[in-house]
Amino acid sequence: MSSIFLDGFYKAVFDACSDAIYVIEPQSSQIVDANTRAWLDLGMTREQLLEHSVVTLQNDVENEEHWGIIAEEIVKTDTFTFIGRHCHQDGTFFPVEVYTSVVEFEGRQLFISIARNLDLTTSQREEFRTKDARLTYALNEAADGLWDWNVATGEVFFSPQLKRMLGYLPHEMAPTLETWAESIHEDDRARVLGILDGHLSGQADSYNAEYKIGSRSGEYIWVRDRGRVCQRDDEGKPERVVGMCHDITHSKDLEDRLRQQASHDDLTGLLNRRAGYIHFKQQLSYAQRYQQQLCVCLIDLDHFKSVNDNYGHLVGDTVLTHFVDLMTRTLRKSDSLMRWGGEEFFLLLPNTDTESGLKLISQLKDKIKESPVTLEGRELSYTFSAGLAGFPCHSQSFDGLIKCADDALYRSKDSGRDLILISNDDSETEQKELF
Repeated sequence: MSSIFLDGFYKAVFDACSDAIYVIEPQSSQIVDANTRAWLDLGMTREQLLEHSVVTLQNDVENEEHWGIIAEEIVKTDTFTFIGRHCHQDGTFFPVEVYTSVVEFEGRQLFISIARNLDLTTSQREEFRTKDARLTYALNEAADGLWDWNVATGEVFFSPQLKRMLGYLPHEMAPTLETWAESIHEDDRARVLGILDGHLSGQADSYNAEYKIGSRSGEYIWVRDRGRVCQRDDEGKPERVVGMCHDITHSKDLEDRLRQQASHDDLTGLLNRRAGYIHFKQQLSYAQRYQQQLCVCLIDLDHFKSVNDNYGHLVGDTVLTHFVDLMTRTLRKSDSLMRWGGEEFFLLLPNTDTESGLKLISQLKDKIKESPVTLEGRELSYTFSAGLAGFPCHSQSFDGLIKCADDALYRSKDSGRDLILISNDDSETEQKELF
């Protein structure tokens, strides 16, 4: 498209301007014209530039939908200011401060954007200069987000990077402390504000907190937020606090996955033996403190090795997950099932005597009998052996309860398997299932 501007003096002014000027089609964000400074800044020819749109040139405009939101705001305001990054032809980015206005030309609505290259024109960095330009700009580029709080007025400067991190547009996020505080997850808010108050009052040398904060989409991300009072009045009261906010969602997710892997079994999702010991001790301590009964049960799937040998380990895994699924649907919310070993499981039944535990495990046996594993149209039946022990009737110690349940399990397997035995030297209860 040829230049839409008049020849002569106005054309000369247009091309001689030291800032880049873009003429933009509002609906598509297509660049319909630009001056010499624009394509020089971008390392392009004029023809190359006119093949682009705002979406392809501005790194901080994500897509056409995002542009549509920005375009609506441009139409509403006399001059719309946007601080972002333009994409150079070589793939690098440079910071720009863009001022956009709406013009009518020959019955057509267009956007005129003046883009100031902040890398080349230090005199244009007025907002950064008022906040110690060199320090603020360096921190702003190095961090996911920078904030600068004027304690006296309550005004907070949120950097473009911080807004971008949270998914906000440049004109969004009111520059107040309340904007930030209300975005903190309610579970973290009191703790984080307490840490900040502790630094302001001199109890801590700096402010340092990790918390969840809401984004524009309504989702929460994890951030590590650090700051320090950098200016005080004559009485030593804080006047200005500056901080950096980093997105640590990825590292938090990785941390959660590692914690999950350390405490849970990969196949079944149950607590593993190490985490199970900890949970068992907590439950036993609770039962001792409140003088409640506690039933423990060790369960072992019968002849499981032959399942792996005859059908393969994938089928063996299917049997294990089938058992866990039936078990969890049978148990109460207060009960806890753990994977104790390969085909061995440990069950805790709080506030339950062994007779009630026996009835619950018997119900599980019935469900397994009624719902065998289905494999490509074939049904595979299996059974299990179990040993039960109770607190305080069989033992009052952690090791003692495990030994009693293990002895009962061993006895059930030694007696032909497919049995549930309650460990009791005086009166051992046995239940046999007939198939």
